[in-house]
Amino acid sequence: MKKLDDMIADLLDMGIVKADNTVVFSNEARQLIHEIAEKCSTIPIVDETREKAEEYARGLSAEQVYTDMLYKIVEAPTRIHMKVSARLLIPIISDKLKN
Repeated sequence: MKKLDDMIADLLDMGIVKADNTVVFSNEARQLIHEIAEKCSTIPIVDETREKAEEYARGLSAEQVYTDMLYKIVEAPTRIHMKVSARLLIPIISDKLKN
């Protein structure tokens, strides 16, 4: 079974952001997002901050949350911030893709 960090790296390598800066989730990307979200649901900080994350994302599309996640990863002051950003936001993206 793949480690969570490897799964997130695979997602980031999928070319979801197109040349014109649009975000397009392939079926494979959607499946991987749902798998990552499932793994993230067992992480205490993700569960504890779920309500705040949902509030932050209210009114945003899955594509907008994904773009914001990329920005947060790039601008993260430390590796832990980078990792936590993905772990907190991928479950939100997953929920939005299910709706």
